[in-house]
Amino acid sequence: MAIVRYTAYPLTNLQNDINRMFDQFDQAFERSGLNEDLGGGMFRPAVDVREDDQAYTIHVEVPGISQENLDISMQENALLIRGRKEQKSESEQGQYRRVERSYGTFSRALSLPRNVDGSKVSAHLNDGVLEVRLPKSEASKPRQINIGTTSDAPTTALSGTESKPEPQELPVNQTSDAEAAEPEGHPT
Repeated sequence: MAIVRYTAYPLTNLQNDINRMFDQFDQAFERSGLNEDLGGGMFRPAVDVREDDQAYTIHVEVPGISQENLDISMQENALLIRGRKEQKSESEQGQYRRVERSYGTFSRALSLPRNVDGSKVSAHLNDGVLEVRLPKSEASKPRQINIGTTSDAPTTALSGTESKPEPQELPVNQTSDAEAAEPEGHPT
C-alpha cells in the first residue's frame, strides 16, 4: 500500500500549480520582448492593417504626436511602433472638471508575415495618421505564367545530327489514315 500525503485543502495544490504556470508565462513573456504590445501607458492608438498584391499598409492614429516623438523599427518578424504623447502644461488658472484625452507613452508590436521586404519599408506622417508601407518581396507577388504550345518547345539532339521528328499538322477538316480506318461508334 502506498503512502499518500494528506492535504486539508485539496484546492491549494491546484492554486499553487496555477500560480506557478502564470509566473512561468510572465517570465517567458518578459524575455520575448513583445510585452510592449500590451501598451506602455494609457495612450494606445488605433491601428488598421490593409493588404493588397504589392504591400501591407498600416495606418496608426497618432493625433498630437510630432514626428520626433515616434520611433519605428523592425525586429525579426515584428514591426515595433513606439511613441510619446506629451501633455501640454497650461498656465491658465482654474481646474479641470473633466479630462478625457490620454497622454503618455505607447508601444505596439505587430507580427509580420515572412514575405515582407524589410529593405523597402517607408513611413509617412500626415494629419495625425502614421502610414507605414511594407512592400512584399518579389518572390511572393502574384505573377502571370504564359502557357506555351508543344511546337514552341526546343528540340534536343538525340545523338549527333539526329533530332526528334516534328509532328505533322493536319488540316482541320481532314483526318489521318489511322483515324479513318477505325469503325464509327467504337472508342479508341
